[in-house]
Amino acid sequence: MRRIEVAELSLATLDALDVEALALLIGDERPLQGLPGLVDWRLAGALTRTLLDGLYAAGPGEALLLSTAGRLPAARVVAVGLAAERGEAEFATVVGRLCEVVARAGAPSFATAALPFKGVTSAEACRAWLRAAAAVPGDRLVLLGDPRALAADLAGARLEARSEIEVAPFSASPPAMVR
Repeated sequence: MRRIEVAELSLATLDALDVEALALLIGDERPLQGLPGLVDWRLAGALTRTLLDGLYAAGPGEALLLSTAGRLPAARVVAVGLAAERGEAEFATVVGRLCEVVARAGAPSFATAALPFKGVTSAEACRAWLRAAAAVPGDRLVLLGDPRALAADLAGARLEARSEIEVAPFSASPPAMVR
């Protein structure tokens, strides 16, 4: 059974995640915002350099796989580019593509931002994540955003879809102190 956990989108949460990969949706905003911006910060600008150097254009559906080189608990970062046109159907398509790429990268667990762009409500985003997560192998997804709103929207989407996915709050032990 797939487990979806909800957590606050913050650097502290990012540093406490125990997932195999971080999954990012990259739009045309520069500098990078939200989860991509936080990940880029922890990777000392590696995503920005990849974009500026033209190695990755973040075009619609274009995928990128990066190692975190130990700068984050997750071993890999998977990114998929967003189209300029953004609505519920487009969001569902790109979320499905991102889940597919994460699965092909061999990551059974990953974290991502629940609502990366305007034009899609939280409830619509949760429905899309629920469908996409159920369609690929894996055991755990952590959605980052407003945990209360996400839990409510996921519960509604779960009932609507009669899904057997478990929705739970994120819990992580605090990182060890460095001496």
